[in-house]
Amino acid sequence: MVRTLDARTSLGSNGVTPFNVPLTPNTPTLVGILGLNIVNPGTVIRTQFNGTYRISVANLSSQPSSVRFEIFRGSTYTGTPIYVVSQPIFPSVGSILASFDGSDYNVPPPPTGQLIYSCFVTFVPASPSEQASRVGPECFNAVAYSDD
Repeated sequence: MVRTLDARTSLGSNGVTPFNVPLTPNTPTLVGILGLNIVNPGTVIRTQFNGTYRISVANLSSQPSSVRFEIFRGSTYTGTPIYVVSQPIFPSVGSILASFDGSDYNVPPPPTGQLIYSCFVTFVPASPSEQASRVGPECFNAVAYSDD
């Protein structure tokens, strides 16, 4: 039998009012963090997560740029990411809506009872003149399950 342990959302913006936060090129930026309460888990813990982020781009060159999303177990950009996905940004677009779905399997029970996940985005420009901004919507969601 599978049991839901906790579900959380980190909402940066609902997208109604763009907030135009610039992304520093080639620099990981924390865009979502959440803590799942893990109490009396079963033998195997697994987490499913997803996110959606709109990124606006300007001054694109003729080569595609990209945005990279990295999910870490923990609150900092250290260690090995548990999930990495990149999405190209083609010169013909002014913004992209990037979405991802992933999972983390056989997660060790956290000693503090809180399982933290953080989402970082990195804008990888094809040329130095390119710019990107977070405009919203932005959301990062996770659900933890265990076997009883």
